[in-house]
Amino acid sequence: MKKWLIPLGIGLGVAALLQQLLLDRPPRLVALEPIPPGRSAAALRLRFSRPMDAGSLRKNLQLKPSSPYQLLGKGSNFSLLLYPKSAISGAFQLQIKGQDRRGVKLKSSSWLWDPRPTLLAARSVVGGDQIQRFHNNKWQPIAPVRGTIQALLPLGNGAGVASVTSSKPMASQVWVLLLAGDGKPILEKQLNKNPLIFAALSSDEKGDLLVQSSTSLEPGSKVELSRLKNWQFQEPQQLAIEASGPIQLVPQGHQLVVPEFEGLSLQTLPPLAAKKEILPGSRDLSSFCPQPGRALLVRHWPDYRRSLELLEPGLAPKQLWLGTEALLATACAGGGERVWLLLLSGIRKPQLELIELNKQGKTVWRVFLPDKELDPGSKLHYDATRQVLLLLMRQKSNNYQQPAPAKAHLINTNNYSIEVIPGSATQVGWLPSRKLKKI
Repeated sequence: MKKWLIPLGIGLGVAALLQQLLLDRPPRLVALEPIPPGRSAAALRLRFSRPMDAGSLRKNLQLKPSSPYQLLGKGSNFSLLLYPKSAISGAFQLQIKGQDRRGVKLKSSSWLWDPRPTLLAARSVVGGDQIQRFHNNKWQPIAPVRGTIQALLPLGNGAGVASVTSSKPMASQVWVLLLAGDGKPILEKQLNKNPLIFAALSSDEKGDLLVQSSTSLEPGSKVELSRLKNWQFQEPQQLAIEASGPIQLVPQGHQLVVPEFEGLSLQTLPPLAAKKEILPGSRDLSSFCPQPGRALLVRHWPDYRRSLELLEPGLAPKQLWLGTEALLATACAGGGERVWLLLLSGIRKPQLELIELNKQGKTVWRVFLPDKELDPGSKLHYDATRQVLLLLMRQKSNNYQQPAPAKAHLINTNNYSIEVIPGSATQVGWLPSRKLKKI
């Protein structure tokens, strides 16, 4: 019996020694990664190996160039939220240091962080369209040419870009291109097995991709969700959902907005328990706000008027605007503190108009774009870091002229000046930033 006690005692002693060594180890920064910003312009998640002294982290954190920020959290998990007063023009140098609750110092680390998203576009080249990024004031190809690009969608976590391409009629394909943090291609994968008649895409902040499509081999349409895990898309999961229009994933994940004949429904996704809430009325989802739970809805009235509504958790939709003009696109900042509408008014001489509203529905700014035409299907995309709106427009032409090629336009939301990005494009979007490098 005593012979068994000796190795047991040695084992317990070794375990106690290892435990003491682990307790004596200094804290480490385990993870630093970009996260969706919400109300802020940009955000990072910090995770440490031990519970930290929040006061020492806040006191010793350095951000250059200086910019207003908040460091929220407790224990081992914190979030750095950035609130710049002006547009961000370059990368930040971030230094993280402090101590844990025992008073043991954290090894200082420095990082180069550029929170600005990358402008992506589908551009016409020989043989079809090509996905390119606008980097260092020039367009750079990041994908092969596969025919016409009918839709382009940056994944919500910045991991890559999805596209619907077609080299011949009624034979569309869905491709996903995964990208490194510096924007360089890593892997390309085709998601569909059979040619598609049509496909609509939606992504959330986890990088999951929803594909709503139909084929000539199967009646009706099908909805498939491809989840991104460890930089690999898992086998698509087919969802038993019927919709009267395009389905949208909720940015924060786990839910989707489904247009139905009786209204809009909010439905949960597996593995959550099935739950469905319906907002009745003739409404379309126009755009999501960065702050969770907020969205802009377009309501259609029997007298052909349209209204824009702000939807917030636990509240009835709040009407911000009502009119007879065609409401083409919307965007919002934060939780709806700033809302933008792109309108088209007039019959003989249609004219684009951009309006900024506050959360109470009061007009803050009105800009006419008399010499511009919106490219069909283009949306408004807001970048809180640069404080600009992105949309695809072309110079207005008369009935006897060949339509001018569309170009990406950046509208400064502080003074409403317009910058035209050189070179034509057929689709545009912002790729969320993952540009974070240890220095």
